[in-house]
Amino acid sequence: MPLTNIQKKNIIPIIIVTVLLFISWACTTMLIPSYGIIGHEFGIPEGWFALPDAFFILISAAFALFWGYFADKVDRIKVLMAGGFCWTFGMLLTSFSDSYEYLLLSRAISGAGLGCVLPIGYSVIADAIPADERSGWFGVLAILSSISNASGQALSSFLGPITSWRFPFLLLSIISFVVIFILFFAKMPHKGEGEGELLELNEMHLEYCYKISKKDLKKIVIKKTNKRLIFQGFFAIVPGTVLVYYLTTLLREYFFYNLPEKIIIQTSTVFAGLIGAGYILGSLIFSRLGDMLFKRNKKNRARLATFCMVISIPLALGMFFSLQVIDYDVINASINYPPIIANEEVGKYIILTLGAIFNSYPSYIACIFFALFASILSAGPVANKHAVMLDVNMPEHKGTAASLFNLSEQVGKGLTLLLTSWLIFLLANMYHMMIIAMFFWVPGSIYWILASRSVIGEMDVKSKILSERSQNTLLDHIFALEVEMDKAIQKVQDSKYYIDTDEKKFFRLLDESLKIFKQCERIGESRSITNIEKRAAGMRSRVISIKNDVRKIYRELKKDKISAEEKELLKEQLIRARDKISIWGRSTLGELQTYSESGYLKIVEARILRNRDLINSLSKVNEAIVIYHRIKHLLSERLEGIEKSKLSKEETKIYKKEMDLFEKSKRALNATVRLKDEIHNVFKQLQDKGIRTEDLMKISELTLEYQVNLYDILADTFGQDNKTKKAIKEILNTIDKIFENYDQWKEEDFKIF
Repeated sequence: MPLTNIQKKNIIPIIIVTVLLFISWACTTMLIPSYGIIGHEFGIPEGWFALPDAFFILISAAFALFWGYFADKVDRIKVLMAGGFCWTFGMLLTSFSDSYEYLLLSRAISGAGLGCVLPIGYSVIADAIPADERSGWFGVLAILSSISNASGQALSSFLGPITSWRFPFLLLSIISFVVIFILFFAKMPHKGEGEGELLELNEMHLEYCYKISKKDLKKIVIKKTNKRLIFQGFFAIVPGTVLVYYLTTLLREYFFYNLPEKIIIQTSTVFAGLIGAGYILGSLIFSRLGDMLFKRNKKNRARLATFCMVISIPLALGMFFSLQVIDYDVINASINYPPIIANEEVGKYIILTLGAIFNSYPSYIACIFFALFASILSAGPVANKHAVMLDVNMPEHKGTAASLFNLSEQVGKGLTLLLTSWLIFLLANMYHMMIIAMFFWVPGSIYWILASRSVIGEMDVKSKILSERSQNTLLDHIFALEVEMDKAIQKVQDSKYYIDTDEKKFFRLLDESLKIFKQCERIGESRSITNIEKRAAGMRSRVISIKNDVRKIYRELKKDKISAEEKELLKEQLIRARDKISIWGRSTLGELQTYSESGYLKIVEARILRNRDLINSLSKVNEAIVIYHRIKHLLSERLEGIEKSKLSKEETKIYKKEMDLFEKSKRALNATVRLKDEIHNVFKQLQDKGIRTEDLMKISELTLEYQVNLYDILADTFGQDNKTKKAIKEILNTIDKIFENYDQWKEEDFKIF
């Protein structure tokens, strides 16, 4: 059994986007170990250390919604590259920062680009991953995020002291430019490709074409699960932010400050990494567990996240309460530090120092124990939140929904970093501030509970809509093929008008129709649309037959020695070929033209019947009204939503002909309705003379049986005096004038091409 159902074609895009995400995560935390150094270099107080990263995160949040919306609206790959270039350029500027203000600006530019990379990257990867594997793969991303955060801090911790705190940003910007360049050649998965309801579309290589609109933004925001997870993200991000951004500084400034200066930063960074090591294991466990439980009950991802977050709180508090200030003399007694630690011995003394800490301070063993399980459990919500978000949102909403999630988390993270200096002052020190921050997981847990109540209903609604859209897309595709074949049929029909006047145009139209039939046949075969395939093949065969027959006739006509009698015979054969095309079949538009002509025939029948059967004449007029109304409706459907500016030259010709027929049908409908009203008026006038509709019906039977004029019967029956006879005659003459005034059409050749 395969480990994953991801298609092979999507593996490369996943790798490229994952590498880009990995670099962006590293960039997010790379400044943290250098807070103290930057503070000393630029002469800023402790409370300002995190301000560049606060700007970075808040600007990222502000731009996230903008990037996410346009990623759902236009080509995601272009938006991703634009955001990637912006973020990479910001990193490059950071590597040349020579003032605190310059650093703030460069981090803000990086944040603007990062607001694109995270939501769109998640959206692309989500489309490549089947729904029942999402927690597992997002768990892998969470692991990579943790490793990347550690890598960013490690680059800064180990390369910074040797080179400069700026160099890691320069290195990462160069790598990022290379990855973005590779994006030019990558083919991303289609939107919705990972949705089970759209599997049939994917198998037929059809793209899900729905795009986000402005009115959809409200739908995304008011969706219950989205709202609850957005608020959850705002609160739940606070403890993680404080741990990631301040734990290394806390250890260095409050607990490890007695260690040798040469290894304080590195030892603090390594120990902070040990505390967060369980996060990787937790991501592996709870992501796979989330997928397994999801198959049993769609609520289980949310339930699992709630359980993990609640249990994390006491464990995280236990970790903080286990920390102790390290006494240099106690540690030095077992290590005996040299006066100056050489660069090549830094690694050695970091390991020795950590060993001495655990040996001399057993509480640090308990600290690691609590931290390990707290970080394992804290991975549960992170591994499952993106999967839940994707479960309830439409494919065309994924980028925007992900950007809203990112917005809430980044706002929470940014505000945390902005307010930490105030909280540190209010609570006396950084240690107390970090303990208070752990309790923000409580409201986060409550919102997870609420989300578990709404997720199933919203998933069912999404599934129903996708199933309907899948069927509509298939029908639209078949309809598009039918339209193409209709165009080819029209070309064949139009060719008959040139069969004996323009040989080149005749064969050109047939060749164009053959090309269309061949393409429709190929598409029908590749996508198992048997009806289209067979029809296209049959029509192509018939066109080839007509083309070969006419070519033989033209070949004979072009011979030098040909008698007049033979020439006439060949011309008759051309006429028979033209007649053969005439009965070959009409296009849909041609059928509508024939249908409109049948409406006019009803009027002709009404005119013929007017002198013998006025009742039946009116019935024919009503039938004509039904026909014209139907034609107008059908053409209105064909013309609806067409953008003239995007039509090709041939499509413009068809559009113009359709518009002509539409206007013609509209005028005919109006004229025929007026004709009906006028005849009703005649009935009213006759009724005023004492001739009821029932009388007309009886008289009509006599006029038809004896083939006499209606006027004669009415005059003999109701015309007791000359004045009445004259009035009846004038009334019936009015009917003749009505038909004479009716806008008669002249039959014309219905050709387009």
